Amino acid sequence: MTDEELLSLVGNERKRAIGFGETDSGELVGARERALRYYRGDVTRDIPSLVGRSQAVSTDVAEAIETVLPDVMEIFIGGDDVATFTPLGEEDEDQAREESEFVRHVIFTENPGFLVFNTAFKDALLVRTGLFHWRWEDEESEEAEDYGPMDEETLGVLAQQVPGIETRANEDGSFGASLTKRKLHGKVCVEAWPPEDFSVAADTITLRDATYACARSRPRVQDLIVRGVDAEVARNLPSYSHPDQQVELARDMAGENDSRSNDTNGDLRQVEVHSHYIRLEEGGELVYWRVDTNSEETTLIDKEQVSCIPFGAITPYINSHRFYGESVADKLIEIQKIKTTLLRMFLDDGYFALNQRMQVDMTFANEFTISDLLRNEPNMPVRTKGNALSPLRAGGLNFDALAALEYASVMSEQRTGIVRNAQGLNPDSLHETAKGAMALISAAQKRVRYIARIFAETGVKDLIRGVHDLLRSGYGAETEEGVERANPTAKLGKGWKQVEPGSWKERCDIDVQIGIGSAGREQDLMVMQNVMEIQQQMAMGGLGGIIVKPDNIYNAAKRFAQ
Repeated sequence: MTDEELLSLVGNERKRAIGFGETDSGELVGARERALRYYRGDVTRDIPSLVGRSQAVSTDVAEAIETVLPDVMEIFIGGDDVATFTPLGEEDEDQAREESEFVRHVIFTENPGFLVFNTAFKDALLVRTGLFHWRWEDEESEEAEDYGPMDEETLGVLAQQVPGIETRANEDGSFGASLTKRKLHGKVCVEAWPPEDFSVAADTITLRDATYACARSRPRVQDLIVRGVDAEVARNLPSYSHPDQQVELARDMAGENDSRSNDTNGDLRQVEVHSHYIRLEEGGELVYWRVDTNSEETTLIDKEQVSCIPFGAITPYINSHRFYGESVADKLIEIQKIKTTLLRMFLDDGYFALNQRMQVDMTFANEFTISDLLRNEPNMPVRTKGNALSPLRAGGLNFDALAALEYASVMSEQRTGIVRNAQGLNPDSLHETAKGAMALISAAQKRVRYIARIFAETGVKDLIRGVHDLLRSGYGAETEEGVERANPTAKLGKGWKQVEPGSWKERCDIDVQIGIGSAGREQDLMVMQNVMEIQQQMAMGGLGGIIVKPDNIYNAAKRFAQ
């Protein structure tokens, strides 16, 4: 396949893909943009406020996401055994444990793992899809190794045995030498990718089996040159103009994408790059290629064969047999509309009760009556000649607005499973039985754990497996002659250790542990304490330790602590 044919192929696939808003009739882009607006409390397009009436807004989307996000984050970040590789046998347990610990070290120590997970989880809860991206970076360094002092004969032997060594004569008559070694230091970079800058083929269900995907980025020209792109190709790319994409503009909180053009000169210009990942048949096998092009797929920037699509996707509510699911915002936008309308009605009713409209009989009014009436201040008189003023009876609400607001809140809890009582102490729960409050917390926790399990079995597993494969291939890759690959050193367990990822085996089985969120921890704590007490009684009681022995109690306590 020629480069021109490859460009045409990926261009056609990108135009048919779903994600950038070009072929989905704007439904996906519109849903994302609407969710971001509602998260900020901007409902003016759907519920315009009348002049002189309440403009209050209910913020249900933001409250629900900020309520559930800490619990989901704690499930994944709160423990040290979120993801572990399943040993291939008894002799493989120590090696599997080492690889699990080093992969976690790469994600959470060498990379800002907390912020990456927070961003991806928040994107999923808000705009339907959260994305993890991993990539390999190589940095080359030079290290000088010194030899000497030595005599001239030894120096001659050393110069013959070690190519590239530099010799020198010391002031005291002895001789010395030095050898400069080139070393490659590899690193896996992990980041959260914006969902609006990612597109997949319409028949995609899971990324690991996708035929086509495309990631959009906006690097500066100098960044492309540093990454190894031909300088002439990079400098000939057209400048990226500020966006008209709805989602990108909706994310702005400080006018980051304004109407000004990209007038930066030279290598500081931003350009738009599309990284296409496409699976093609070659020699009876399907292989992935990464093809980097400009935004119109007319210029080939780079192409490389890769092992997989280096992205992991998550969504809180899976739409069966489809890639894109639903978000928490999708389930709450209608509730936020209802509660905003009810809240404004309630406030307007109060405003009109305190600021009643008046009927003015002009036969009893004087030149001060209207101006005095318009000065709605305490203790301010209205001057008239007689009974010029009489209040207009306004129609009040014939239902309990506060009860309606509470009903709408219950609707949102039933739709999402995110309840108020699950976070901290709700004053209303003081009037409920402890058993009833615990039942509410348990039900809410099940929904949160369900979302966490979906995240774990999809994008998080793909991330762990992708980082592991990238470490294997990166540290196991061949280098140029005279260049040495430096293996990493990290603190694993109780001590420091040099790791050799290039010698690792391929692993497919990953066990993702779902920990205990803060809302359900008290209940699980009570259960485990009861189990521990029963075990201790059995160990010391009439059965004489036949069923439960000290080792059993120790193992139970260890598992409970984990």
